[in-house]
Amino acid sequence: MPKLFSNPKHRLILILSALLTCSFWATGLISFFVSRTSLRQEIIATALPLASDNIYTEIQRDILRPAFISSMMAHNTFVKDWLLEGEQQPELIEKYLKEIMVEYGTVTSFLVSEKTRIYYHANGILKQVHPDEPRDIWFFRVREMKAESEINLDPDLANRDEMTIFINQKVLGYQGEFLGATGVGLTTHAVVDLIRCYHEKYDSDVIFVDPTGKVMLQNPHSEFSGSTMQEIPGLAPAIESILANNEFGFHFRHNGFRVHAQSRYIPELDWHMIALKNEAHAVKQLYANLLANLLICTLITVVILLITQWTINDFEARSRSQQAEIHSLRGILPICSLCKKIRDDQGYWSQIETYIKQHSDAHFTHGMCPDCMRQTYPDLYSNIDRISKLLTGGRRATIEELARATNQDESSLQRILNLMLDDKTLSLVEAGGVQYYRLSDKHLHDA
Repeated sequence: MPKLFSNPKHRLILILSALLTCSFWATGLISFFVSRTSLRQEIIATALPLASDNIYTEIQRDILRPAFISSMMAHNTFVKDWLLEGEQQPELIEKYLKEIMVEYGTVTSFLVSEKTRIYYHANGILKQVHPDEPRDIWFFRVREMKAESEINLDPDLANRDEMTIFINQKVLGYQGEFLGATGVGLTTHAVVDLIRCYHEKYDSDVIFVDPTGKVMLQNPHSEFSGSTMQEIPGLAPAIESILANNEFGFHFRHNGFRVHAQSRYIPELDWHMIALKNEAHAVKQLYANLLANLLICTLITVVILLITQWTINDFEARSRSQQAEIHSLRGILPICSLCKKIRDDQGYWSQIETYIKQHSDAHFTHGMCPDCMRQTYPDLYSNIDRISKLLTGGRRATIEELARATNQDESSLQRILNLMLDDKTLSLVEAGGVQYYRLSDKHLHDA
């Protein structure tokens, strides 16, 4: 490990990878927790209360509708008059009950007379009720109760003893006397289908409990099921609060995830409705998004590190190449003392400018120094020196003036002047349409 950190390149890669990894993980985790908090706030403040209100509204339409039908039947003057007139022609009441079933889609409709204790059904007379018969206790309970209606769960004799939700309604005479009981029923299968529909529609489980905490209706396939609230996971600690309040919100943990609950009292049924929304599905989706983001960030980190590695390697290769060239020029170079050629590593002799050009980025332009010019072209050098002395002190002269001063013809002098212009010894200026020659600023300064 110390050797790994001693290498600057490795140290840079490790620091960069640590910074990128920490940044991406921090961003991903912060985003996850913020999203989860927003999800919970949305469930508590909006989704669950809205689902509870919508379910209650649909209950009024789907379950409480039979209660209104039963009330309508109990207040129907035909029913009252038929009972008061001695229950003549039973086929009339049977026809009426059948029309109720057909028109309103109930699974049963009935009328029990207080006078004769006969149980009338849409399909005919079923039986006569007796106080000693356990299945008939409901009628005598209705007769004695102060309320005008009740909802209870009993087997239906007319429907092969299938468990049915009955809405029992007192039939009172014009003087308030008790004439009998009437009502309609819904099978629990129909109601359970409604509860299952609520679950699919609002992504919430719905449980109905009576004031004692007994579960009246529930989705049998739900993970939150039981015969009492005590048996349902998470509800036991909140039983008193649920039953004591018209509305109550709370949450609990189930299988590692938070479940949000909202209870609501339904006075028409004297039941409490509990809507449960498990955040597991939404949180699992957040986890999946987090893992996907971290995977993408990891791939991005790897790509960045590979690019960084490649860039560093390329830079090092270039640096080594340049350093090798610099070292080869700085080393001891075998050079000829006469012709100044240099011998390379293969033993070949090359001009010094050729060797330097091959081993560096330098380029050459060829000129002639004053010493070489004086030795090689003494006459030319003498004229150039004479012209330079004539133009010292910032003086300027035309070609004619220079020709007279140097005893040169203008054509020969022009060639010399052109050489001096090319060599940047002279510069050409113009004044009043006349061209003048003067020493360049550099040579003027040297002079």
